[in-house]
Amino acid sequence: MLKRFSSWLFLFGSLALGIYTVLHYGFDPNKIFTYFLAPYYITATVMQYIWPEQPNDFEKGEVLNDWLHNGVLMAITAFQNFFVHTLVALTGSGLLFKYGVLPESMAAHNLPFWGQVAIAYLTFDFMFYVTHRMGHEIDFFWRLHSVHHCAHRLSVLNASRAHPLDLIWRRLLPIFVTFQTGVSQEAFILSGVIGSVLATITHMNVAFSFGPLNYIIGTNEQHRWHHSNKIEEAKNYSVFMLWDHLFGTFVYRPQGQVKPAKMGLFNEHYYPVHAYLGQFFIPWKWKQMKARQAALEAQQGAGTVHAEPAHGGNSQPAATSSTLARPA
Repeated sequence: MLKRFSSWLFLFGSLALGIYTVLHYGFDPNKIFTYFLAPYYITATVMQYIWPEQPNDFEKGEVLNDWLHNGVLMAITAFQNFFVHTLVALTGSGLLFKYGVLPESMAAHNLPFWGQVAIAYLTFDFMFYVTHRMGHEIDFFWRLHSVHHCAHRLSVLNASRAHPLDLIWRRLLPIFVTFQTGVSQEAFILSGVIGSVLATITHMNVAFSFGPLNYIIGTNEQHRWHHSNKIEEAKNYSVFMLWDHLFGTFVYRPQGQVKPAKMGLFNEHYYPVHAYLGQFFIPWKWKQMKARQAALEAQQGAGTVHAEPAHGGNSQPAATSSTLARPA
């Protein structure tokens, strides 16, 4: 009971503090980062050593690799802020309203502020669901997104482990679509802070217990299934679980398990699990890597190990093999 109470307190307390900070500092992104987001990320990281769900046993090269990914994330975030300002300047309330396809009176900025925040959050999260699912089910995008899934456990640090191209398109497209609703920049900023709080919790290596909230929010208890090495478990694409419920991709503790048997990729042979440069070039070396994997599997015997097509490609890997890890 205390564990459940502490988990809920952290989640709702963080949301309340984030909302207060945004309103108190007048939607200033720099002050929001300085006085809330940065301390929040630090607190979330430290909690992983105080109350870990999995032992903090780092693999060779893991920490350096993830710090490099976080550095690239900061650079992309700076570009994202420039993109938002440029987008607002060029499109105003949104292209459909700017060019008279829809009347200005229908733009979301005419709604009360909290209605705008809800629209901004739901629109962004829906597009996050769409692009995230594309990253799993379309071969081209999986080549990029596989980088995020090569980690063997969840942590705040590896939440940002992602190919730069994957980060860019799966951020900028949802932002672009969200602003086409006509929400104000202030509503977008607040919805973004709410989203950051929840998205950070998805990757926290902390022994939380959220109970019924797992059916509503993509907590770390839920998101660990998304990183399962079994394709039938690797669902839960959104942060707000509405979309997974609507489109049949919600998974909650298959067969009563607390966590997946293993997290990571189906076939890790020749995959640069903890090498940043290797991960950066993986989309261009994909066919070569797959050929080497297939050749190795053929040597080990077709009756024991199955070749793995790209996750989300034209054919699905066999589900009978338990000898290799599978991409989530």
